[in-house]
Amino acid sequence: MKKNFLILSLVLAFITIPLPGLAQKGRLLAWWKFDKVTNGRVMDSVSGIEDAISGNYKLVEAVSGQGLKLDGFTTIIKRKPAASPKLGNSFTLVSWIALAEYPWNWCPIVAQENEGKEGYYFGIGPRGELGLKMAVNGKWVECLSDPKIPLRTWAQVAAVFDEKTGIKLYLNGKPVAELKTSGGLTPAEGRDLVIGMNRDKRLPSNPVRPFATLPAWFSLDAILDDLKIYGESLSESEIMAAYEAHYPAKTPAIPERKMPSGPAGPGHFGAYYTKLSFYEEWDALWRSGPYSDVVVQFDNSPIRVVFWRGTRYSPVWVMENGLWMADQSCESFTDQEGCFEHMQDPKTLHSQVRIIENTPARVVVHWRYIPVSVYQHFSQVDEITGWPDAIDEYYTFYPDMLGVRKVVMWTSGEPLGPQETIVLCQPGQRPEDVVNLDALTLINLKGESKTHSWAEKLPDLQSGPPQAVIQVVNLKSEWKPYEIFEPGCRMTVFGGEMRAGVSHFPWWNHWPVAQIPSDGRYAQAPDRPSHFSLSHARPPIHKGEGLTYWANWLYGAGKKSPEELALLAKSWISPAQLVIKETGIKNEGYDRGQRAYQLTFDQEGIKSPLKIEVKASSSSPVVNLCLILNKAGEKDLKVSLDGQELKKGKDFYMGYNRTLEGTDLVLWIYKTSERPFLIELKPE
Repeated sequence: MKKNFLILSLVLAFITIPLPGLAQKGRLLAWWKFDKVTNGRVMDSVSGIEDAISGNYKLVEAVSGQGLKLDGFTTIIKRKPAASPKLGNSFTLVSWIALAEYPWNWCPIVAQENEGKEGYYFGIGPRGELGLKMAVNGKWVECLSDPKIPLRTWAQVAAVFDEKTGIKLYLNGKPVAELKTSGGLTPAEGRDLVIGMNRDKRLPSNPVRPFATLPAWFSLDAILDDLKIYGESLSESEIMAAYEAHYPAKTPAIPERKMPSGPAGPGHFGAYYTKLSFYEEWDALWRSGPYSDVVVQFDNSPIRVVFWRGTRYSPVWVMENGLWMADQSCESFTDQEGCFEHMQDPKTLHSQVRIIENTPARVVVHWRYIPVSVYQHFSQVDEITGWPDAIDEYYTFYPDMLGVRKVVMWTSGEPLGPQETIVLCQPGQRPEDVVNLDALTLINLKGESKTHSWAEKLPDLQSGPPQAVIQVVNLKSEWKPYEIFEPGCRMTVFGGEMRAGVSHFPWWNHWPVAQIPSDGRYAQAPDRPSHFSLSHARPPIHKGEGLTYWANWLYGAGKKSPEELALLAKSWISPAQLVIKETGIKNEGYDRGQRAYQLTFDQEGIKSPLKIEVKASSSSPVVNLCLILNKAGEKDLKVSLDGQELKKGKDFYMGYNRTLEGTDLVLWIYKTSERPFLIELKPE
């Protein structure tokens, strides 16, 4: 009997000794281990209550067994007030967390609050701050950390409240903030306990225009593990012991996030339907099939052009090292609703892309969209017909890695502004990581150039060179994107929404990718995709038929010198004349919107040799050319230049487009010249 009593005494003594990193079980009020989810419920190991998880989530390897991966959009755990832990005048909240991104505004790890009045709120701020906000004797107080919680790494976070000393916050076992106060917690007894998401929509922080930013749902984009609530204040040594005893050896299961652009080039020239994958939780939101996006590749270039849901289909030129160059959609603005543009259509409800021509000679991609505000209202709606502004954009690409953007605006009001030089940042990038401070080089038709710097102050783009029509963006890449405008275009720096000490450039993250309703949110960290702007260009707007206006300009990327770009610009702005002596064919001239000459046969089919004299000169040079032979039929051609036969698939390319009126032949020829030359086409 004495022997059994001795054994029992030793066992009792052992189980009552506080082990490193562990508090006595009697002090625990709740403990979510997140090791198992059964029928959409996760168990609190102390009370045995199974709490429902809503939204998208999954279990991943974590600090101790499994952890809960919240998706950043939809994940929330709720518990009814009557079953929630009853906190007294001292308590401790502690959890392991690995953040993928910072939340759009304050988001709870765990909370039971009527904010500003009652309860407590333990959460993460929009810059990665840790905070405990709570009501003490009926007064709302906040204790916030200055250090940020690091991204994509495990962190132990803890908040300790004591009625005599106040609040202390801990990050990885070390104190990071303290608020002296006295008194007890004023509980929010009628409120649900929530984990991972606010109980209602919240405004994203740091809006450019508060009237054009609306409340949104968002959750933590993070892994949570071992969330505990204690009924008393733990000591600093206990919190440090728990940190040291459980610090994980493995990094959290958060893969690197990179906006997708398809396979690295070179590729095979053409446009391809695909569905580009970003990351699992973002992809899961989309209700779209396998042909959601379009990627254009080129034969001899690493460059590709991406029309992706994440940019609302605004096309992006992707450089050889993955840097992204974009542009603005057509845009209008009101003081009541802010911007009307493609950026406010995060689900692409009013934006679509399609391939309408895809041959070895050229590719044409059509992007159609309706500019909308954050309120999902349309711009300049016609009072009689109900039609809003509508935009058709046609992107024509050629084998020499050049594209033409033709913007057709349908409006009963004023034409919209169609251009803004925008550069995108991947997660982890700031503007200065992507572009040189000598960010823009402007060039005129004489080949004169000037590089403009943001290093000291905003540059004056009107300071030179005179009559500039070419803009080169000096990304930190070997290949540089450029744009070529018609004469009369005025380029000015984007001078608004700057923040001293943050970046040399205006920097936002409400677009791309983001699902929040905001026409401008200042980026708080390089935690998610973002963008910044360099300049506005005001290309000439032409009046079209009926209710249309249109504009066009060139895009490209390469390593061309100012002189080479000036030659290219002249070939488009002042194209060489064609002389055709044969009858039965009409020369309809050069179309800048297609970068092509239009020739139309009176009858279907090219039946005899055709000679075309190209009057190239130093003022009207040729830098490659495209002939559209309307109604030429599906004939194969032999092509000669000045009597020298060209090789198909190397010196020239052909494509056929069948229409209801016949078949058009598209002929692309590699040729650069400042002297006249003769093209001869022989049908086979």
